[in-house]
Amino acid sequence: MFARLTTFRIKPDRLEDFRTWRRANETEIYAQPGLRHWIGLVSEDGQAFVVAIFDGVQAACDAAPAARALWNQFADMVDEEPTARFLEVMAAKG
Repeated sequence: MFARLTTFRIKPDRLEDFRTWRRANETEIYAQPGLRHWIGLVSEDGQAFVVAIFDGVQAACDAAPAARALWNQFADMVDEEPTARFLEVMAAKG
């Protein structure tokens, strides 16, 4: 398994808009090719983290265009472009 860890900061006045966007786009988020799990985390100050777990490296790479399209939809709600890191999943349960 392979993971994409994405970090970004949601503008303070757009946090509720982002939550609404996420709910409205859940189907598209989970439709990323090879996606096994998707976990979104956000702090009260708008710091956001997304852990997307994929079948493998190729699946994570294949999903990049879909992720980019999703990021573009909420670009006006964040302070800067999201950054993504790709990491090997050493352990996962459930």
